[in-house]
Amino acid sequence: MSIWRLPPVMIIHLKRFQFNHQIKRKLREYVHFPVEGLDFSKVLAQNNDLSSEKNGNPDGNNPESLYDLYAVVHHHGALSTGHYVASLKSEIDGRWRLFNDAQVYDIATNNVVDATAYILFYVRRDIPQSNLQDIWDTQPREGEGMTEEEVEKLIKQRDGRCTIQ
Repeated sequence: MSIWRLPPVMIIHLKRFQFNHQIKRKLREYVHFPVEGLDFSKVLAQNNDLSSEKNGNPDGNNPESLYDLYAVVHHHGALSTGHYVASLKSEIDGRWRLFNDAQVYDIATNNVVDATAYILFYVRRDIPQSNLQDIWDTQPREGEGMTEEEVEKLIKQRDGRCTIQ
């Protein structure tokens, strides 16, 4: 597989549940994933402007192809029941914290990578120096979305039923 353009945020969903005709179970295998420096240069298309060879960097250390982990969703429990918690890296002090309902704990970086990891959130290494407007078009467009006033008007008009239009 070749990728032509890398997104600013890479979300990786680990398959933790197995369903087939005979079995329905939770997969508990440990999956090692890097906390820093996940390199996608090897799967970039060779004709791509970000490819290592074009940038004169055969080691693939182009910041536009490197990703750093900033959050993990963990699933504890079994297939039919369980509990989700999240590990997030603080933008302020760079420390990892575990968010479990109303409780927040400091955790070591090596506790982020474990067999309960379910969804991984990576940010491209060159993105933290960027503003949201540099990555996405954040300008409001006529006819797209709703204003707060329109939402308030709809809420006041509802007749107690939920309607999807």
